[in-house]
Amino acid sequence: MLKIDKFKNDYFDKYLNLYNEFIGYKSDLVPDILEIQCRDINDYKNILNEISKREVGSHNDTDWYKYAYYYLIFDDDKVIGLGCIRYDLTKLGNAIWGNIALGVRPSQRKKGYGTKIIKLLLDECKKLGMKEVIVCHYTTNNITPKILNKIGAKYTNDVKSEYSGKEIKRYVINLE
Repeated sequence: MLKIDKFKNDYFDKYLNLYNEFIGYKSDLVPDILEIQCRDINDYKNILNEISKREVGSHNDTDWYKYAYYYLIFDDDKVIGLGCIRYDLTKLGNAIWGNIALGVRPSQRKKGYGTKIIKLLLDECKKLGMKEVIVCHYTTNNITPKILNKIGAKYTNDVKSEYSGKEIKRYVINLE
């Protein structure tokens, strides 16, 4: 049974295992919290501190979004992925990043978890009072469009990222 939960002190071992798998597979580090190195409990405490800052709008990425919420996704007791909701996007964040980012641990891909995780994240977006969600992905990503089509997301346009220089596809999901 899938469940979503915010990061907690108790989840250090589970997160470290997930993090090391992403690093070992040389997988994309999405959501961006995976870009913060995690070697030990002190690194994990730094990650928890950074997550706390992002939840109250006191962080370094305010040119992209005001608030961000990070979640671990469990299937029973195993962490199978993680997600992020970026709330109150700036113009730049709206065009390039969107509101949702998710990552499925490499060993659990191609099992339908991506679709289930995005549905859990959309439920959290509703709880935050969001009426519409923007989802973006690089045009080289072949998996995300399949997931977005399954859940009824509407393609809006392509843009070129000012940040990475890569082409991005944008979608909108109406939550009303």
